[in-house]
Amino acid sequence: MNEQRIRLPADVEMEDRLAWGLTARQLVILVLTAIVCYGVFEAAGSLVPMPLPVVLAAPFALVGVGLALGRLDGLSGERVALAAGRQLTQPKLRIAAPDGVPEKLSGAPGQPAVALLRVPVKAILKSGIVELADGTSALLLAASGTSWALRSSEEQAALAEAYGKWLNSLVAPCAITVRSELVDLAERAQTVERAAPALPHPALARCARDYARFLASFAEGDGLRRRQILLVLSTRARERETAGADLERRASEATNLLRAAGVSLQRLDGQAATTLLIGALEPPGPPAGSHLDGVIRRC
Repeated sequence: MNEQRIRLPADVEMEDRLAWGLTARQLVILVLTAIVCYGVFEAAGSLVPMPLPVVLAAPFALVGVGLALGRLDGLSGERVALAAGRQLTQPKLRIAAPDGVPEKLSGAPGQPAVALLRVPVKAILKSGIVELADGTSALLLAASGTSWALRSSEEQAALAEAYGKWLNSLVAPCAITVRSELVDLAERAQTVERAAPALPHPALARCARDYARFLASFAEGDGLRRRQILLVLSTRARERETAGADLERRASEATNLLRAAGVSLQRLDGQAATTLLIGALEPPGPPAGSHLDGVIRRC
């Protein structure tokens, strides 16, 4: 029996190229740009001599080409322009107000302009499932492993093959996020400093004070930062039970497959996920002593 091998493209989610290697979105933007440039050229041609009409139409052409062909951090040109427009036109200070920003009282002193903080998270379950505002769900896993520089070429090849098996197993969106956070050693330095006088020998007390000064030195400049690698699994399932089962299964598969690549995954529960997300929005994170009880909802 003859087996026929069928090649499946790896870029099935990319936009289709219609003509000259351009997508429908790019063609529409370029056609609209050509129409605008032609209109500006014709309107200016009847009022000013050449080459001023060309000079006046050139900025529109550059903007249109940039929107159609430009790309930054995986985003298309028009999406970058829309994001930049929102960033420039909206107030920089944002507040969490589910009922909307209250109106200013008459006669009240001037206050800085504020905007509504729109958080894409709808709820964080105690199990660690993050329910998003668009109805989908996600699960956060912290990844840790060893450096490839410490491996031989044969070991690196085996690790690359293990990574490939995991990537080929993906059937739903997945993101790998590398973030850094500031490590605050001031409290530990103060604890060591306070405990130094109670040590039984003066030499030990001197070592403790030196160690406390060493820890405090990390706070100078930009401080000490640690890197954190997160694996974000997401599912399009709308029902909570279905989404939870899907994410549980995918987390188990990722843990087993990446273990062969020397990567260990630790699932973040609801409290850890909440601390991480709040810390990313408003450092240094939630108040000390806060805890999770049931479901954390946007408030």
